[in-house]
Amino acid sequence: MKDKIFIIWSGTNEIALKVKHILETKNYKCTIGGNADNSSTFASVGDTVIQQIKSCNQAIIIFQNRADGMVSNNLFFELGYVLASYGQPKIHCVKRADEAVVLPSDFDNSFVENIPCSDDEQFVNGIIDYFFARQKMSINTNKMLLINNRYKMHDYIQRHFSELGSKCSDYELAQYILFYMQAGHMFGDERKVQRELTKFRDDNHAYFSDELSTAVDIALSFFDMVLNIKTADNGEFYIDRATYRKCRDTMLKCREDLTSDDTGSFREWANAILSDHISYSNSLYMFSPELDEERMKKIAQRCIEWSTTAIADLDNLQNKTPVRDNNDHKGLISLMYSYAYRNLFISCRITGDGEGELKWLEKTLKERTSLKNTFTAGSIDSQLYDNFAMEYFLSLAEYLHYADRLGLDEDDIDYYRDEIKKYIDECNKRSDQRKYLERIEMFYRKG
Repeated sequence: MKDKIFIIWSGTNEIALKVKHILETKNYKCTIGGNADNSSTFASVGDTVIQQIKSCNQAIIIFQNRADGMVSNNLFFELGYVLASYGQPKIHCVKRADEAVVLPSDFDNSFVENIPCSDDEQFVNGIIDYFFARQKMSINTNKMLLINNRYKMHDYIQRHFSELGSKCSDYELAQYILFYMQAGHMFGDERKVQRELTKFRDDNHAYFSDELSTAVDIALSFFDMVLNIKTADNGEFYIDRATYRKCRDTMLKCREDLTSDDTGSFREWANAILSDHISYSNSLYMFSPELDEERMKKIAQRCIEWSTTAIADLDNLQNKTPVRDNNDHKGLISLMYSYAYRNLFISCRITGDGEGELKWLEKTLKERTSLKNTFTAGSIDSQLYDNFAMEYFLSLAEYLHYADRLGLDEDDIDYYRDEIKKYIDECNKRSDQRKYLERIEMFYRKG
């Protein structure tokens, strides 16, 4: 079951009934309200209609004149109620383009969509097209703060096809899936979220939109990869060939399946996340013990290519108006840039590109510093803050390891060493951070 739609109408209910019939063939549940001229057999405004409104989560409002040339007053009562209940993005007001209806003077003309039509069939089809176009919306909140409150996304996913009624469109849910995936990774809940999304897919895949299907495939492929990360004898993390090829092939297919999209930012987010994941898969696979040095360098070169693609995708993403308005460039996009820069740093080290190695190390440290300073202790969940701190100090320790080549003076070196030592002393007893601490200490001792 998708959203439950409350249909408000004036004049006659013929158009409302036809809209209801079409939407219910698309797996929506619709309830038609009554009006004040007693021309309907449906409930009048009162407790019954209010209960109907409370049971739904979107509304279509069909502005039509009654026989006396006026719009029903009850329509405006119900419109006010659903606006307060659902919020304007969930309200879809329509009228015939050639019908003069009297609207309150403070109504914005853009609030009611004029549907060009010559007959009832065109009007109904125009309403349906407008409704589905409005289902494609970008998520207007900072994605890092959304990740910080991941239980909201969990609730959206669990409710979406339930009898409780969805709280967002399929298109919006596809975006929530991508960010819920990132939250699962950052909070270390990969296996739990993998189980949730697998069940969600198995139970409801027949009703998935293209975007929702792609988002779930991306998330499950990513979790399959990270849950199969191994540790080599030299301490490097890696994935084996089977895991690598399965992840890569799925991600490439997902990129091919993405279509042009002018009504939201799902495609841009998905592209950036996919290129980042493909880059990450190469950065892990190139440390597989089964690869010889020549093959390792080839995979590193492939990682460089996909990291460069990820940066281009991120540049494109952050130019989208909703993304800039939400300051995502200070949150999740900054984090994704740091991933791409770090993959480039590691790959350049493997390929012997010393100049590139230093360039990308400095860039990833800059992003990590920004994240640590933007999301301070107490402003986000302590586990997220700890992740930002660990990644910052890992980058700083690696940066210090290159002190001679970077031309750092003694004062800088002493300052960074003191900063790292203080961090190690503060969290040395926390066993969940040992794998990061060991790597930080390794570079610290070499520096």
